[in-house]
Amino acid sequence: MPLTWKTVQEVYSPDPVEFLALAEGLGLQWPLDVFEQVFIDHHEDEEFAELVKLIDWSTIAWSERPLSGGALRRVGVPRIYQLAVDEARMRTLEGGFHDDREEVMAQWQSAKTWLHSPIVLTGDVLQTAVQYELIVGFTRLGNIMGALDRQDLPESAQHLIWLGQRV
Repeated sequence: MPLTWKTVQEVYSPDPVEFLALAEGLGLQWPLDVFEQVFIDHHEDEEFAELVKLIDWSTIAWSERPLSGGALRRVGVPRIYQLAVDEARMRTLEGGFHDDREEVMAQWQSAKTWLHSPIVLTGDVLQTAVQYELIVGFTRLGNIMGALDRQDLPESAQHLIWLGQRV
């Protein structure tokens, strides 16, 4: 039986560790960071639920991998989230990277990358023709793209992503 978005959400708990433990009881084995970004941060997001409703999450294995700025430019973005990427890109292009959160700015100043790795799936998981498809982290991607456009970062700079692929 597939482990769908709806099935996982049926055991929801606002406590991330407890929710992950409940999901593990269903057969899900994920890193906490990925689990929080997908199932907690988007808990009541109907557009996100529609995007991922057919995925059997039990068939996805996760690894944290580096991608260059150039490769990030080629990551697919679902149409419903493209505006978020474009807006963040333009803000960063026009005024440089800025965030109100101190920890995010500290990470940017020291490493010139994001604090939390965005969530990317291989295209086959979402049945798309692209190699990689971003499902969480649209503002982060837009910020990196704006920084690349400004040439604040080289295209070769590496940025970690969480990559989900079928096993």
